[in-house]
Amino acid sequence: MGKLQEFLMEQEVEPTTTAEVEIKPFPFPFVIRSITEGENKAIRRSCQKIIFDKKTHQKQVEVDRDLYNNRLIIACCVDPNFKDAELQSKYGVMGAEDLIDKILNPGQYTDLLLAIQEINGFTADINELKEEAKN
Repeated sequence: MGKLQEFLMEQEVEPTTTAEVEIKPFPFPFVIRSITEGENKAIRRSCQKIIFDKKTHQKQVEVDRDLYNNRLIIACCVDPNFKDAELQSKYGVMGAEDLIDKILNPGQYTDLLLAIQEINGFTADINELKEEAKN
């Protein structure tokens, strides 16, 4: 038995962790949580679209990256709860994705997304986003 397997046999791995993220100018931190790979797969599948190439008659599956990022934020954000109907009503929107677009400016959105990606171990995506933000 390998050392990692021994560790996993002896320890209970905490499936989720939480963290607080300061996003200016909000007076209170956003509370975020990590998700499992099973939850991530479900989010990714819900953002897939099938594209049919008429020339080759082949189907291609693509992930709508913007929709995936929004749904990842919704799944990982504990406070505020973007799914809350009362909060959506207060801002005159219907749906969590619309609420995110209404409440956050692009920089705040990116900061929150970076924190969520970090808590979930997406280090490669974080570096790409930082590079995109610089350009």
